[in-house]
Amino acid sequence: MRGNILGIFFSILSGVLIFLIVVAYGRSDRIAPEFRFSSVDMIYDSETTDNDLKAGVAAFDSKDGDLTRRIVVEKVVLNREKETAVVYYAVADLSGNVTKQSRVFPADIADIDNNGDSSDTMENGMFPDMTGAMNGENGAEVPSLFPGAEGEGASSEGAAASETSTAEAQTNTTGN
Repeated sequence: MRGNILGIFFSILSGVLIFLIVVAYGRSDRIAPEFRFSSVDMIYDSETTDNDLKAGVAAFDSKDGDLTRRIVVEKVVLNREKETAVVYYAVADLSGNVTKQSRVFPADIADIDNNGDSSDTMENGMFPDMTGAMNGENGAEVPSLFPGAEGEGASSEGAAASETSTAEAQTNTTGN
C-alpha cells in the first residue's frame, strides 16, 4: 500500500515538473536579434579599424532592445580580383541567440599591399601548390613533422593527415 502511494506521488511530481519545463521553454527568448545597416561611404584600407567597420551598423532584439554595443567584427575577407572586402559581423542577445551578417565594402588593395593587413584573402594564388614538394617530386625534400619517426613506419602523408586533424581539433576547442 505504501509503495502505491509513493508511486502516485512521484507520478504527480513528474507531471508537475514536465508542466513547469514546458511553460519555462514557452516563455524563453528564442528569437535572434536583427541587424540594420545604413549606407556608409567608406573604402577599406590598411588604416580601417573595427570601429570604422561598425559605423552604420545597428542591432536590435525584440526582448533586449538595442544591442548595437554588442556587435563584433568576426573577420574581414579580401577579394583582390573584385577589389572588395567582405566584413562579417556577429551579435548575441542576453539569452544567447546569435545573428551573423556580412557586408561588402570597396577595398584599396594597393594600400593594403603596401602597408600590410592581417585579413584573410580570397584568391587562387594565396597558397602555393605544395603537392610536388610533399610527394618528394623534383628533388624537393619532404619536411618531417615528427623528427626521428621515419624509420618507425611513419610517412609524410600520415604526418600531414595528423597535422590536419590536430589543427581541426584545435579549431574546434577554441570555439568559433
